[in-house]
Order: sequence, then C-alpha cells, then structure tokens
Amino acid sequence: MIPQPKNCLKCGNQHNGQDCAVNPVIFEWKYGGENVRLFGSWTQFQVGHPMVKSRDPPYFHTIQMNLERGSFQFKFNVDGVWKFDHAERLVADSYGSQNNVIDVLPSRLFNTSSGDEQMDGEKDVLFRCQGKETVRVKIKTDLDCQEVFIAGSWDNWAGCMLLKRRYLSFAQQYQNYGYFYLEPGSYQYKFIIGGQWVYDQTLPSVENQFNSKNNIIHVKKLFKTQAFINYDRVYFTQYQIVNCRFERINGLSLTNIGDEFYIFGGCGSNFSNNFYVINSTTHALQVIDDSKGPIPDPRAYHNAIKYGNKIIIYGGLNQNKVFDDYYVYNTTSKIWTQSKPKGQIPPAREKASLTFMQSNHTFVYFGGYYCSFDMEVEKVFNDVHCLNLTNMIWTELHIEPSKQIPPRYGHTANMIKEKMYVFAGQDTTQGHEPKVYNDMWLLDFSQKECQFKNLTNEIKGQPPSPRYGHSAVLLQRHIFVFGGRGQGVKEFLGDLFHFDPDRLIWSQPEVSGTVPIPRCYHACESYHNNELWIVGGNAGFHGFQQLSNSRNKHHPHLYVMSFVERDDDDTWFQSPEEISERTYQDRASDYVEDDDFKFQLEKIQKALTK
Repeated sequence: MIPQPKNCLKCGNQHNGQDCAVNPVIFEWKYGGENVRLFGSWTQFQVGHPMVKSRDPPYFHTIQMNLERGSFQFKFNVDGVWKFDHAERLVADSYGSQNNVIDVLPSRLFNTSSGDEQMDGEKDVLFRCQGKETVRVKIKTDLDCQEVFIAGSWDNWAGCMLLKRRYLSFAQQYQNYGYFYLEPGSYQYKFIIGGQWVYDQTLPSVENQFNSKNNIIHVKKLFKTQAFINYDRVYFTQYQIVNCRFERINGLSLTNIGDEFYIFGGCGSNFSNNFYVINSTTHALQVIDDSKGPIPDPRAYHNAIKYGNKIIIYGGLNQNKVFDDYYVYNTTSKIWTQSKPKGQIPPAREKASLTFMQSNHTFVYFGGYYCSFDMEVEKVFNDVHCLNLTNMIWTELHIEPSKQIPPRYGHTANMIKEKMYVFAGQDTTQGHEPKVYNDMWLLDFSQKECQFKNLTNEIKGQPPSPRYGHSAVLLQRHIFVFGGRGQGVKEFLGDLFHFDPDRLIWSQPEVSGTVPIPRCYHACESYHNNELWIVGGNAGFHGFQQLSNSRNKHHPHLYVMSFVERDDDDTWFQSPEEISERTYQDRASDYVEDDDFKFQLEKIQKALTK
C-alpha cells in the first residue's frame, strides 16, 4: 500500500515536512512581587515578557505565550531578582542554579471546553471520571455512519458508548460526538463501526500494540484567565515604524503568526500587493521579497486570516476587478499557492467578514459589497457561506428570511466557539436610504437550524454609536471595538468599547497612554490573546495633519492596546513654528482622500466615457 501523507496535529493540513505554527501556553507566578517578567529559551533568555498581576486575590501574575512545539526552559525575574518555581519541573542551568522546563505539544491535541459548551446540558455526556478535578472535553468524528461507538483508556477500554449524532447544516454533513469528564492526562480511544475497530485519520493518532493506530487526546487543566484582567482599564502604546506609510494606507490586512505580524495590500494613492513582516519584540519591519509562487494581485478591503502556519487571503478589489480568489501563504516555506475550492462559491465582493470556526475546521464568510465598474450592478450581501477546510468545499447556509440579518458591509464578525457575533456596518443599496448600524447579531452554529438572533435590545450598557469600517478583536473571549466611520461624511471615530458576550454588557474602558487618532478601515489584530495591534487606516485630511510634520512625516506608527502600562518608544513634539514651515507639498502629501468617494467617482468617470 502507498503510505498516506500525515496530517498536521495542530491544523489538520499537510505541511510537506514543514513545522506547523505556534501553540498557546499559560505561565503563572504565584509568589508575589510587583514587576514580574518571564524569560525563556525561546528567545535565548534575551527578552523579558511582562506578566499581568490580577486585580483580585490571590494576586497571581500570568501571561499567555505562543510557542512552537518542543521543550523550553524558563525563569522569572521578580523585582530584579531571578527566581524559579519550586513546584514545577526543574533542570540545572549553567550558573549553578535551576530553570523551570516545559514541554509544548501542538495545541490541537488539547481538547477542553467551557463557556458555550457548558450550556449544552448534561444530556450528551457519555462518561465521567470519579476524580476531584475533571475537565469537560468533546470528542467528535466526521466518520459518516448512523451508529458510531467509542471506547477508550479512560476506563481501561471497559465501556463501549454510542456517540450522539447531529447534522451540520453549514457543512451539509453529519457529525458524531460526545462529551466526557476526564482528569488531566493523556487518553487513547478508538471508534467501533459495524463491529470493526477504526480510527479517524483526520485526528491525532499513535501506534498501538496491534500494528494499528489509536486516536489520542491530551486533557489539560482548565485555566481561567478572566479573574486576572481588568477589562475596563487599558493602555495604548505607540511604536515607530521606519520608512513606511501605513498611516496613509487603508483596507490593508494584519495577521499574527507566532511572534510576527504580516501586512498585506491596501490602498493609498494606488492599490498594493506589498507584503511585510513586523517582529513583535523589536518592531523591525522587513519587506518580504523572497517568496515563491503566484502572488495575489494588488487589492484592498480583502480578508486575511491565519490557519496554522498559513495566511489565507480572500476577496477584495482593485481599480480593475472585484475578486473571489483564494490564496494561501505558508510562513515557513515562504510559498504562495492559489487554491480553487469547489461547491457554492460566494460571489466576488469587498468589505466582507471572514471568521474561523476551529471546532469544525470551517471558514465562515458573511456580508460584503459589490459594484460593477459600469455602475449597472450593485449589491449589498447578507448571505453566509461556509468553507469546509477538510474537503475545500463551499456551502451556502440557508437561513429563514424572518431570522435573517439586514444586508451590510464594513461590519465586523467574531467567532467564539460555535457562535458568531456580527456588529454594525452599513447598507447603501440603491433605491433605499443609506443605513449605518450599531446592532449586534448572533449566529449560533451549534443549533440544529442556524438562524440569526438580534441581541441589540438584550445588551445592557451604552452601545457604540453607528459605524462601519471599524475593527473588532477578540481578547480572552471579550470583544474590543475601535474606531470606524460614523453617519457623517467627516465623522471619523477613535473611541474604544468593550463587549462581554457572557454577560451581554457594553462598556467603555478607561483609556491611558498614546491613543490612536480617529480612523476607519485600519488593520487590527490580537497578540498573545491580551494585546490589540493597530496599523494604518483612513483618517482624512484633518487627522493626518496631526501626524505629519517635517520631522516625522516618514515615521508612521503602530499602536498596541494592552492591560499593562508601558512607555512609548518615540514621542514627537512640534511647535507652531515647525508646523508653519511645512511646504504646501508636504501638507498635500498628507491628504488621504476618502476612499469610498474616490473609487465611486472613478467608476462614474469610466461609465461616462463608454
């Protein structure tokens, strides 16, 4: 038999010998101190990562790091003194002391559930360990059979249990699943179909003593970080990027993989397919000019999302075309590939949302805008398309019209477990009065029939004003909304809001530090699940007047929002005399014309010349 290629344990894809992306790891310091930093062998102990102290007892310091698979040593610096945790694994260092050590396994091996899945009730629980500290886990398989049984090492293979079965309307396929309460540890298991023992080749597996394979799951102790973070007090820090004008580019994308951020495309004076990488520690920017394969055409208002060690680029537009193409960039091999999924492919569009449902390895594509260049065809979408990454087939999700969300674009969408939260956006459909929204909708994929639910009137607190072109980033199961454009032509927004999906509450955090100027269609991304990075955007003429002067006009900035106070690495001061000395050309170069108006004007001019 020809050996089958092995699937990556983290993302389920085949990497052709390349390593997959990083894995989230929680570090904790329980022994007091004020200024605690984490150092590790992943950076040769050269970089100290500040840890966050809880606002409430027991006042532990915590941090989440994204690490590659492997064994790492680490140590804590507490108020200037090197210390290690006696309760954790130790190894001798080269200075006569000791370091802690940790083994990092691919994150897809760990299957813990909380929050949303706790609300499913106990009807689907198949097994409970009798230990004091058990973790609720979900085991599922796409093996398609009416009756699928499971047995495992959690009870020494003594029991054989029938899995529950449900139909996934968004994937148009059945899934067999069950919930288990297991103690932290590793467990092997296998499925029984038609009296035959089988394993799922798409799930992590190990060799067994019968020259076959068992599936395997590693259960980690559930770590809740909500108690350690004050979401109502945040800090903005400004960092300098040299020799680049991201502040004058909008519709670009920012994607974090490991300790690096990848910036692609956007529109300033022209549409671009420039590709950059920023190191999260040094903030050094490099042009990626050594990649191989077909590079995507210049574009803006596209979607970019990470999947393992890959970046997926989808859709967008430039001056010649509105796209429906699908590109993949492998950050390890530096190779671009163009994939052609099958099925019910979404029509070409811009300013849509693309989210990832990890539990089902599915991309969810919603909303967006299309306008032909002759202005004859215009459409604002409210359709939902799902791309199954295991077979690369698109499926359109059919939703009952009475349970459908109004069409929109320039909105945001965030996925928490199997729930997608859609916020705000605008609708400029011809024949209707333009609308700008500030509503919140929920699409729950765990339900048998997927339907949108309007949460707007159920949410407490003062909501953000109507907007589009804003950003919404998920940090620790909380959604942070920044900026955007309001209902007025010159209404650029620079406010920050916090939405708690569990309690259904809007709040506006207390903000300190160097806050970004108001902007829309900027790029925004999370880092370590506790930082929000912002770069670029359209701030209009008056906004960029504040940024540009003869000293710093070639030094744009990125902004980092976190729950830890830091100092800016560069502070620019300007006097009225310095501003008045600027030339007309300098001032004119700051102006970023309204992208929507400019592009519509170009379309009209083309139509008139025909």
